[in-house]
Amino acid sequence: MSDPQAGVRSVLIHGSCVTRDAFALPGAPDFRLVDYYARSSLASAFADHGLTGVDTSTIPSAFQRRMVERDLGKHFWRDLAGLQADVIVVDLVDERYGLLVDDRSGVGTRSSELLRAGGISPDLHRVLPGSIDFLLAWEAGRRRFMAEARAAGLADRIVVHQARWAERCADGTSFDYQASAEANHLLEDMYGRMRKDLAPHQFVRVPAHLVVGDPDHRWGRSPVHYVEEYYRTFLDLLDRTTASSRR
Repeated sequence: MSDPQAGVRSVLIHGSCVTRDAFALPGAPDFRLVDYYARSSLASAFADHGLTGVDTSTIPSAFQRRMVERDLGKHFWRDLAGLQADVIVVDLVDERYGLLVDDRSGVGTRSSELLRAGGISPDLHRVLPGSIDFLLAWEAGRRRFMAEARAAGLADRIVVHQARWAERCADGTSFDYQASAEANHLLEDMYGRMRKDLAPHQFVRVPAHLVVGDPDHRWGRSPVHYVEEYYRTFLDLLDRTTASSRR
Protein backbone atom coordinates (compact mmCIF):
# COMPACT_ATOMS: atom_id res chain seq x y z
CA MET A 1 0.00 0.00 0.00
CA SER A 2 1.40 3.41 -0.91
CA ASP A 3 1.96 6.11 1.62
CA PRO A 4 -0.81 8.72 1.61
CA GLN A 5 1.87 11.29 0.88
CA ALA A 6 2.28 11.44 -2.90
CA GLY A 7 5.51 9.97 -4.23
CA VAL A 8 6.48 8.08 -1.08
CA ARG A 9 7.11 4.35 -1.48
CA SER A 10 6.55 2.01 1.44
CA VAL A 11 9.38 -0.48 1.99
CA LEU A 12 9.56 -3.78 3.83
CA ILE A 13 12.92 -5.45 4.52
CA HIS A 14 13.66 -9.13 4.90
CA GLY A 15 17.36 -9.02 5.56
CA SER A 16 19.89 -7.35 7.81
CA CYS A 17 21.35 -4.09 9.05
CA VAL A 18 23.14 -3.59 5.72
CA THR A 19 19.75 -2.57 4.32
CA ARG A 20 18.07 -1.25 7.46
CA ASP A 21 20.88 1.23 8.23
CA ALA A 22 20.38 2.99 4.90
CA PHE A 23 16.85 4.01 5.84
CA ALA A 24 18.06 5.54 9.11
CA LEU A 25 20.05 8.21 7.28
CA PRO A 26 18.66 11.75 7.28
CA GLY A 27 17.60 13.12 3.94
CA ALA A 28 16.87 9.71 2.40
CA PRO A 29 14.78 9.56 -0.82
CA ASP A 30 11.03 9.17 -0.65
CA PHE A 31 10.81 5.85 1.18
CA ARG A 32 8.90 4.89 4.31
CA LEU A 33 10.04 1.78 6.15
CA VAL A 34 6.97 -0.17 7.27
CA ASP A 35 8.52 -3.39 8.62
CA TYR A 36 11.80 -5.21 9.10
CA TYR A 37 12.28 -8.98 9.37
CA ALA A 38 15.84 -9.66 10.55
CA ARG A 39 18.02 -12.56 11.72
CA SER A 40 16.02 -15.00 9.62
CA SER A 41 17.48 -17.23 6.94
CA LEU A 42 15.16 -18.00 4.04
CA ALA A 43 15.76 -21.64 4.95
CA SER A 44 14.21 -20.97 8.36
CA ALA A 45 11.61 -18.38 7.34
CA PHE A 46 9.97 -20.86 4.93
CA ALA A 47 10.46 -24.06 6.92
CA ASP A 48 7.32 -25.93 7.99
CA HIS A 49 7.82 -25.12 11.66
CA GLY A 50 10.29 -23.74 14.19
CA LEU A 51 12.19 -25.13 17.15
CA THR A 52 10.19 -26.25 20.18
CA GLY A 53 10.84 -25.45 23.82
CA VAL A 54 12.59 -22.14 23.22
CA ASP A 55 12.03 -19.53 25.96
CA THR A 56 12.43 -16.09 24.41
CA SER A 57 11.66 -14.30 27.69
CA THR A 58 15.35 -14.57 28.58
CA ILE A 59 16.31 -12.30 25.65
CA PRO A 60 16.67 -8.84 27.24
CA SER A 61 15.92 -6.67 24.19
CA ALA A 62 12.28 -6.48 23.07
CA PHE A 63 13.40 -5.96 19.46
CA GLN A 64 15.72 -8.96 19.53
CA ARG A 65 13.03 -11.05 21.21
CA ARG A 66 10.62 -10.15 18.44
CA MET A 67 13.15 -11.05 15.73
CA VAL A 68 13.63 -14.53 17.21
CA GLU A 69 9.90 -15.09 17.74
CA ARG A 70 9.16 -14.09 14.16
CA ASP A 71 11.84 -16.41 12.83
CA LEU A 72 10.69 -19.37 14.91
CA GLY A 73 7.03 -18.64 14.16
CA LYS A 74 7.67 -18.32 10.39
CA HIS A 75 5.85 -14.98 10.43
CA PHE A 76 7.31 -13.66 7.17
CA TRP A 77 5.92 -16.65 5.29
CA ARG A 78 2.58 -16.51 7.09
CA ASP A 79 2.30 -12.72 6.68
CA LEU A 80 3.46 -12.60 3.05
CA ALA A 81 0.08 -12.68 1.34
CA GLY A 82 -1.09 -9.67 3.35
CA LEU A 83 2.06 -7.54 3.20
CA GLN A 84 1.37 -3.89 2.55
CA ALA A 85 4.47 -2.50 0.85
CA ASP A 86 5.38 -1.07 -2.52
CA VAL A 87 8.90 -2.52 -2.33
CA ILE A 88 10.16 -5.70 -0.62
CA VAL A 89 13.94 -5.48 -0.20
CA VAL A 90 15.77 -8.75 0.44
CA ASP A 91 19.40 -9.09 1.43
CA LEU A 92 21.14 -12.32 2.41
CA VAL A 93 23.80 -11.14 4.87
CA ASP A 94 22.13 -12.85 7.84
CA GLU A 95 22.47 -16.21 6.09
CA ARG A 96 25.96 -16.11 7.71
CA TYR A 97 24.51 -17.49 10.97
CA GLY A 98 23.48 -20.87 9.64
CA LEU A 99 20.71 -22.96 11.18
CA LEU A 100 19.69 -25.05 14.17
CA VAL A 101 17.49 -28.10 13.46
CA ASP A 102 15.71 -30.34 15.96
CA ASP A 103 14.69 -33.99 15.66
CA ARG A 104 11.25 -32.94 14.35
CA SER A 105 12.85 -31.00 11.47
CA GLY A 106 12.01 -27.75 13.23
CA VAL A 107 14.33 -24.99 12.02
CA GLY A 108 15.64 -21.74 13.50
CA THR A 109 18.29 -19.26 12.39
CA ARG A 110 21.33 -19.68 14.64
CA SER A 111 21.65 -15.98 15.46
CA SER A 112 23.38 -14.61 18.53
CA GLU A 113 19.92 -13.49 19.67
CA LEU A 114 18.49 -17.02 19.49
CA LEU A 115 21.45 -18.33 21.48
CA ARG A 116 20.48 -15.94 24.32
CA ALA A 117 17.11 -17.64 24.63
CA GLY A 118 16.38 -20.30 27.21
CA GLY A 119 15.50 -23.88 26.37
CA ILE A 120 18.08 -24.27 23.60
CA SER A 121 18.84 -27.98 23.67
CA PRO A 122 22.47 -29.08 23.31
CA ASP A 123 21.17 -31.87 21.08
CA LEU A 124 20.11 -29.50 18.30
CA HIS A 125 21.90 -30.09 15.00
CA ARG A 126 23.96 -27.13 13.80
CA VAL A 127 23.90 -26.56 10.04
CA LEU A 128 26.86 -24.44 8.93
CA PRO A 129 26.35 -21.76 6.26
CA GLY A 130 27.66 -23.00 2.92
CA SER A 131 27.39 -26.69 3.81
CA ILE A 132 25.46 -29.06 1.56
CA ASP A 133 22.66 -29.39 4.12
CA PHE A 134 22.43 -25.62 4.42
CA LEU A 135 22.28 -25.05 0.67
CA LEU A 136 19.60 -27.70 0.25
CA ALA A 137 17.49 -26.13 3.01
CA TRP A 138 18.10 -22.63 1.68
CA GLU A 139 17.15 -23.61 -1.86
CA ALA A 140 13.90 -25.10 -0.58
CA GLY A 141 13.23 -21.84 1.26
CA ARG A 142 14.00 -19.75 -1.81
CA ARG A 143 11.67 -21.81 -3.97
CA ARG A 144 8.86 -21.54 -1.43
CA PHE A 145 9.44 -17.80 -1.03
CA MET A 146 9.13 -17.20 -4.75
CA ALA A 147 6.11 -19.49 -5.12
CA GLU A 148 4.31 -17.68 -2.29
CA ALA A 149 5.32 -14.25 -3.62
CA ARG A 150 4.00 -15.08 -7.09
CA ALA A 151 0.76 -16.44 -5.64
CA ALA A 152 0.30 -13.20 -3.69
CA GLY A 153 1.10 -11.02 -6.72
CA LEU A 154 4.21 -9.63 -5.02
CA ALA A 155 7.07 -11.05 -7.08
CA ASP A 156 7.53 -7.87 -9.11
CA ARG A 157 7.89 -5.82 -5.90
CA ILE A 158 10.98 -7.72 -4.75
CA VAL A 159 14.37 -6.01 -4.98
CA VAL A 160 17.49 -7.92 -3.99
CA HIS A 161 20.21 -5.86 -2.31
CA GLN A 162 23.38 -7.61 -3.45
CA ALA A 163 25.40 -6.73 -0.38
CA ARG A 164 28.90 -8.12 0.11
CA TRP A 165 31.40 -8.25 2.96
CA ALA A 166 34.06 -5.55 2.88
CA GLU A 167 37.70 -6.57 2.76
CA ARG A 168 39.03 -3.32 4.17
CA CYS A 169 38.13 -0.45 6.45
CA ALA A 170 38.20 3.26 5.64
CA ASP A 171 41.11 3.76 8.06
CA GLY A 172 43.31 1.48 5.95
CA THR A 173 43.08 -1.63 8.10
CA SER A 174 41.98 -4.96 6.62
CA PHE A 175 39.34 -7.44 7.70
CA ASP A 176 39.99 -11.18 7.68
CA TYR A 177 40.45 -11.78 3.94
CA GLN A 178 39.58 -15.47 4.04
CA ALA A 179 36.40 -14.90 6.06
CA SER A 180 35.24 -12.16 3.68
CA ALA A 181 36.11 -14.22 0.61
CA GLU A 182 34.21 -17.27 1.88
CA ALA A 183 31.19 -15.17 2.85
CA ASN A 184 31.14 -13.42 -0.51
CA HIS A 185 31.46 -16.70 -2.39
CA LEU A 186 28.35 -18.00 -0.61
CA LEU A 187 26.48 -14.74 -1.16
CA GLU A 188 27.25 -14.69 -4.88
CA ASP A 189 26.03 -18.28 -5.20
CA MET A 190 22.74 -17.44 -3.46
CA TYR A 191 22.21 -14.21 -5.42
CA GLY A 192 22.81 -16.23 -8.58
CA ARG A 193 20.11 -18.68 -7.58
CA MET A 194 17.68 -15.82 -7.00
CA ARG A 195 18.31 -14.63 -10.56
CA LYS A 196 16.43 -17.70 -11.77
CA ASP A 197 13.16 -16.09 -10.72
CA LEU A 198 13.74 -12.33 -10.86
CA ALA A 199 14.48 -9.84 -13.63
CA PRO A 200 17.87 -8.06 -13.86
CA HIS A 201 16.35 -4.74 -12.81
CA GLN A 202 15.28 -6.32 -9.51
CA PHE A 203 18.89 -6.47 -8.30
CA VAL A 204 20.74 -3.52 -6.77
CA ARG A 205 24.49 -3.68 -6.28
CA VAL A 206 26.61 -0.85 -4.90
CA PRO A 207 29.95 -0.42 -6.75
CA ALA A 208 32.82 -2.40 -5.27
CA HIS A 209 34.93 0.66 -4.41
CA LEU A 210 32.27 1.70 -1.87
CA VAL A 211 32.17 -1.67 -0.10
CA VAL A 212 34.33 -0.31 2.70
CA GLY A 213 33.94 -0.66 6.45
CA ASP A 214 33.38 2.38 8.64
CA PRO A 215 35.66 2.32 11.72
CA ASP A 216 33.25 4.69 13.47
CA HIS A 217 30.03 2.91 12.53
CA ARG A 218 27.28 3.14 15.14
CA TRP A 219 27.24 -0.66 15.51
CA GLY A 220 31.02 -1.01 15.56
CA ARG A 221 33.71 -2.10 13.15
CA SER A 222 32.59 -4.97 10.88
CA PRO A 223 32.84 -6.14 7.25
CA VAL A 224 29.09 -5.43 6.94
CA HIS A 225 29.06 -1.98 8.59
CA TYR A 226 29.82 0.34 5.72
CA VAL A 227 30.82 3.96 5.16
CA GLU A 228 27.92 6.38 4.72
CA GLU A 229 28.49 6.79 0.99
CA TYR A 230 27.67 3.10 0.51
CA TYR A 231 24.20 3.51 2.05
CA ARG A 232 23.46 6.73 0.17
CA THR A 233 24.44 5.11 -3.12
CA PHE A 234 22.25 2.11 -2.33
CA LEU A 235 19.27 4.41 -1.69
CA ASP A 236 19.89 6.27 -4.96
CA LEU A 237 20.01 2.99 -6.89
CA LEU A 238 16.88 1.73 -5.16
CA ASP A 239 15.17 5.02 -5.93
CA ARG A 240 15.91 4.62 -9.63
CA THR A 241 14.90 0.98 -9.89
CA THR A 242 11.59 1.51 -8.06
CA ALA A 243 10.67 4.84 -9.63
CA SER A 244 7.74 3.25 -11.48
CA SER A 245 6.13 2.35 -8.14
CA ARG A 246 5.70 6.01 -7.19
CA ARG A 247 2.10 7.00 -6.71
